[in-house]
Amino acid sequence: MKTLRETLTLIAITFTLGGVVEPLTAPVPTAEAKSAKVWIAPNHGHRYHFDKTCRGLNHAGKLKHVTKKWAKSHHYTLCGWEK
Repeated sequence: MKTLRETLTLIAITFTLGGVVEPLTAPVPTAEAKSAKVWIAPNHGHRYHFDKTCRGLNHAGKLKHVTKKWAKSHHYTLCGWEK
């Protein structure tokens, strides 16, 4: 019984310390790194958005999905809510 308890304690300590030293999940990349496509509202200003449900797109009637490179070349800038 004592050996079993020692073994379980050793396993618990290993998992506890292993979780601190090495995270179980990979770090989540930023939205900018994840997506080469962005959302714009062609009839409402010159801002681009990574998230289609961004608060800055609330009043946009029409949305367009374009590349970030295209948006920047047409003088679109990142939405203030997503900075």
